[in-house]
Amino acid sequence: MFAQWLTVLPVILPDQVGHLLGPASANREGWIGSIAAAGAVVALVVAPLAGAFSDRLRSARGRRRPFLIVGVLGSCLSLLSLTVFDSGGSIQLYIVAIINLQLWWNIVSGAYAGLVPDVVPEREQATASGWLNVMTIAGTIAGNILVAATFRSGHAATAMVCFVVISLACLWLTVSIPEPPSAGAGDRFRLGPFLRSFLIDPREHRNFYWVLVTRLLSNMGVWSVLTFLLSYLQDVIGVAQPEQVLPMLLGAGAIFAIPASLWGVRLADRHGIVPIVRLASWIMAATVIGYVLVAMRPSLFLVAPLVIVYAAAYGAYQAVDWALALKVLPGRDAAGKDMGIWHVSMVLPQILGPAGTGWLITWAKSAVSPPFAYVLAFVLAAFWLSLAAALVGRIRLADPAGARANEASNG
Repeated sequence: MFAQWLTVLPVILPDQVGHLLGPASANREGWIGSIAAAGAVVALVVAPLAGAFSDRLRSARGRRRPFLIVGVLGSCLSLLSLTVFDSGGSIQLYIVAIINLQLWWNIVSGAYAGLVPDVVPEREQATASGWLNVMTIAGTIAGNILVAATFRSGHAATAMVCFVVISLACLWLTVSIPEPPSAGAGDRFRLGPFLRSFLIDPREHRNFYWVLVTRLLSNMGVWSVLTFLLSYLQDVIGVAQPEQVLPMLLGAGAIFAIPASLWGVRLADRHGIVPIVRLASWIMAATVIGYVLVAMRPSLFLVAPLVIVYAAAYGAYQAVDWALALKVLPGRDAAGKDMGIWHVSMVLPQILGPAGTGWLITWAKSAVSPPFAYVLAFVLAAFWLSLAAALVGRIRLADPAGARANEASNG
């Protein structure tokens, strides 16, 4: 999934939109952000619903498996449909194609989020979170190497076929693992109670809501930067072929993110999860400020280390982020639904961040200059990351490491 997510959205989508609109379009960033946001609106709804329906499924071979199979097959067909736009086409039809792809992606992700707590004992969740993130990074590396090797501006077909092959291979590996049998929901499906189950009492589950808020703020910062790195390299740094350079930078950063992930898990075991999430957020905020400074003196050699440091910090953040969510789940029986709600805090920023930042960049470019536009956008991204780092300390965990860490942070 991450081989696709962190290449199709930041690399292939901006390139295809640029071809559809034409090189002279002044509204490119606005359209890129809006199309990314339109797809994320679907994700916002589908992931929690897919997780909740998978919670209720009665199956002797596991309740998540059917959603994974259908979702992956649908996403493979959707990826292939994007190749139609290599030679041009309608921007409106392209929006429909991206929405369709997000539909199938999030059927998979909603069910998969519930699969992890189904098969991992609670005592091993932190370790599992770290290894899950290692595979996320491995997917990012594989995807960016694949795109760098096979994708050329206006020629996405080879890359998409490779993504389909990887998806089917990973699906086969995933469904080959024994999943616990599911007796399904104990009550008959009724729409009213089903919808009310998504309303979780904030007084009883205060930590769960703080995790949602801080993760949403952090991802606002992440997606306000990631969506526009391709345009930043082209318009500010002056890179001639950013669709070739960006995958190499992201891939290099992902390599450093693997040891950072494992190190983050070890530090979380020693010092608690919350302090590591906070530290990683502060480092990401500082790195985004680095992008702002580089915009004033453009240089690819200065951007490269920033990408690597940012990726390492993000790797450590993600390694413990999943474990933090599992610590505060309202209930194990509805893990698919609850992790789907948690997934919203990643998806909603993909709506607000790209759309708002995209049109902000478009306006500032025409009103002042491209460097000023990206300075403004990345200062805003740094603000979101800083706010997440400041608020994550409000989470109070019951485990000893977390309790010690919270006491220390409170003086």
